[in-house]
Amino acid sequence: MTNAETLLAHNGSQTVIYQYKNRRTVALYKQAFIRIAGFVFSISSNLNIKIIKFGESYKNFFCSDKPDVIIQTKYDGLPNIIPIHNSNRVFDSETIWSLYSINERNALVGSFPYRIALFDRDVKQVEVYSGTKQLPTAPLDDPLQYPFGEVLMICLLSQGHGLMIHACGIDDSGKGFLFAGNSTHGKTTTAKLWKDHAVILNDDRIVIRKKGDHFWMYGTPWHGDYTGVSPQGVPIEKMFFLQHSESNSFEKITGARAASMLLARSFPPLWDSEGMTFTLDFCAQLVSTVPCYRLNFKPDETIIDFVRCAR
Repeated sequence: MTNAETLLAHNGSQTVIYQYKNRRTVALYKQAFIRIAGFVFSISSNLNIKIIKFGESYKNFFCSDKPDVIIQTKYDGLPNIIPIHNSNRVFDSETIWSLYSINERNALVGSFPYRIALFDRDVKQVEVYSGTKQLPTAPLDDPLQYPFGEVLMICLLSQGHGLMIHACGIDDSGKGFLFAGNSTHGKTTTAKLWKDHAVILNDDRIVIRKKGDHFWMYGTPWHGDYTGVSPQGVPIEKMFFLQHSESNSFEKITGARAASMLLARSFPPLWDSEGMTFTLDFCAQLVSTVPCYRLNFKPDETIIDFVRCAR
């Protein structure tokens, strides 16, 4: 590995190579177990001599626990038996991925990189096919690379497990502050303001699940401009809908208004009627349990004590 220091380590049954290049870390696995929001994904390749490359944001998500989802990656080209036709399409993101229904299975097709993931509705077994054969000497690409990991998580959560939203999540000494917002609303700004005062779970993709009577939020590896993500989970104490302002103020919101604002900042399974029924009910339960606020915030550290004292 040119211009790189390498460190071999043993992690359960996995041999890991960490490469340090230009201050970035890349983890290379023959088989990986990754825990995200309480789900363990087992990822392996059909090419025994190959290793799979994961980016630096995954470094704290690796584990050695029993998997909930088994992902088999196949890097020797697409099989001819997958009939992708417009008549089978159930959802088009109008960006770089579409979802199809083929022989009672879902087929997620991504155009960059060109891949196909086949999986049942319960998302327990997944096969990811690469559109091109990879060179024998090169590490294999991460099969959870956008959009695959995120869409698989949306499908999995919609089976009665939870919701993924556009949000920055903060663990403030065991108190969970959730800052929801779409692009330009201030999620990354919020993460940077809090980074020396609390644990940043993520600045863009947060998973919410219910445990007993409480709603918990979890960090994911899929971040925005702030890279210091964490796999931790924490109960949600307050939820804020972000908006930039010249001064700090908030308005408490409840009921259908709060639920609609949450849904507008979430990743709902629009292609799945049963999943949408669950998602709508989940949003209603969440906003009836967790105090919700519309937050106008000034982008400086005065917002920290302001949020802590919000009632």
